[in-house]
Order: sequence, then structure tokens, then C-alpha cells
Amino acid sequence: METKLAGLSVGSLFNRTVTAVALGIYALMILTVGLQISARWILEPLFDMSLPWTVNLAQYLLVWMTFVGAAVASRKREHISLDLLVSRLSDRTLRILASIRTLAILGFIAVLIKGAYPLYVANRTTSIGTLPNTAPFTGGWLYIAALTGGCLIIVYGLRDFAQLLFTPETILNDLQRETNDDN
Repeated sequence: METKLAGLSVGSLFNRTVTAVALGIYALMILTVGLQISARWILEPLFDMSLPWTVNLAQYLLVWMTFVGAAVASRKREHISLDLLVSRLSDRTLRILASIRTLAILGFIAVLIKGAYPLYVANRTTSIGTLPNTAPFTGGWLYIAALTGGCLIIVYGLRDFAQLLFTPETILNDLQRETNDDN
């Protein structure tokens, strides 16, 4: 039995929150780049005023968008994959290959997290260009993005692995649907 909050399952609420965060980061990045362009082409020529921090903030948001967006793609099983042979393989072979893929993703993310944490510790007080030298704008927070995205991908990878063990038809149907959508 699933736990419900406000009529939504916890899993659905979690997914919606991750998606909302990704969309929020993306919207903020678009606004920052728009402000950067406006400052460069309007404020600077007219008022000799620039906003140098917008470049660093846009880069910072891009890093966060990369990792949180990768988690959203992982949730939807839309990460890069070659599905050329999927329609020609048996369900048992697909299940084995999907298990290997999921374990490889979990292994890669474990290495990512193992490497990102020491880099966070080493860079938690370094500044990023013209941004303030306070959290969340220190260099260490770039590695928090990798840790956050990695942990989210692990959650979705463990979900996929559990589905492969207990309800493999869910993933098999997704794999076969993706192949049919591409044709």
C-alpha cells in the first residue's frame, strides 16, 4: 500500500518535486541569460553599466541543471541508450541487459559521488568569479549539484532494479514502447 499525501503517492510527489526543481533552475537560468544579454546590449552602451555576475550565475545554474536534469531523464528512462536490437531480443535477454545497464549506471554514479565529495570539501570556501563568497555560491556547491543529482539517479536506479526483480514487465514494456516510438 502506498502512502498518500494530498491525494498523491509519495513517489509521485517526489517525482513532481524533482521536476519542479529542474524547471525552476531552467527558468532562472533563462532569466539570468536574458538579463546578461540585456545588460550587455542595452545597459552597457546607454549607461556604461554591466552585470558581470550574470555570466558566473548562468554557468553555476547550468551545472545544477545538468545534474538535476540527468536525474529527471533517468526517472523517465530517457538516458542515452542504443535500442537498435531491442525488438529482436527475447524478454529474458532484455531483462538481463536492462539489469546490467542499471548496475552500470549505479556503479558510475557511485564513482561520481565518491569523487565529488572530496572535491566539495576542498572547494567549499572558494569563490566563483564575481558571485558572493558565501553558500550557496562557493565552488563547493558545484559539487553539491553532482552529489544531489547522483543521489537522485541512485534513487531512480534502485527503483528500476526493484522493478526488474519484481515487475519486469514494466521496464520491458517501456523498452519495447521506446523502440516502437522510434520507428
